[in-house]
Amino acid sequence: MKRKLLLVVLVLAAALLAGCFGYEQVQHPPKITIGGSNTVAVLFFDNFTSDYSISHDVEQEIIKTLSGYYRVLQPSEVEWALVRIGLLRGQSPDRNQAIRLGQMLGVDAIIVGEVSGYFQPVTQTPPYPTGRTRVGADGRLEYQYEYMETTKVMVNFTGRVMETNGGNVIHRVRAEGEYSSDRKEIIRYPREWWPADRRPSTWDLPAVSTNQVSWVRQNAIRQAVTKFTADIMPYYTWEKVDQK
Repeated sequence: MKRKLLLVVLVLAAALLAGCFGYEQVQHPPKITIGGSNTVAVLFFDNFTSDYSISHDVEQEIIKTLSGYYRVLQPSEVEWALVRIGLLRGQSPDRNQAIRLGQMLGVDAIIVGEVSGYFQPVTQTPPYPTGRTRVGADGRLEYQYEYMETTKVMVNFTGRVMETNGGNVIHRVRAEGEYSSDRKEIIRYPREWWPADRRPSTWDLPAVSTNQVSWVRQNAIRQAVTKFTADIMPYYTWEKVDQK
């Protein structure tokens, strides 16, 4: 009896506390502060991969992410300044050049880097039975087969943030992103139903499809950029607040 009474008291106390307190999401400033007017410029990233557009996609994702907190200049907006100080696309500025870029563009920091790896393999499993069967025209049992196709994208880049007051690197991260997508397909050619003595082999599989590459690529890039920008973007925590 005493134990039941204690349990009731604890439940009531918890209910009262829940009624007095709540939680709200609190924004905290970035762990690495850029300062000034919170204006940054993203310079062209160098590309050491065989995919000609991957550096552009990384640049655009960085701009999209940072634009939620900073005023961000596009690479095309800063191209004239790079030409004036003699920097080519993908070249990293030295300390003095970073200071000059800051003065010319009116930015507090510049972001530079290089994409060093990009892979987009698409693989298929050997055919395996789906579990569905039927009786063919000759009275024999026939089986249905399928395969799994996996599209994977891996990207890595090194990004650096240089403050333009003194030209120092205040943030450097080698970021990696990896994402994959699985797709099941039934083998329908040269036939959909297979007799027991004629199982399909890998030679019966269709050519790999690249239809999922664009979507998987976007997610892999976003994952890598999120890692790079984590310490220069605000972060959030849930804080207990008194609701009285």
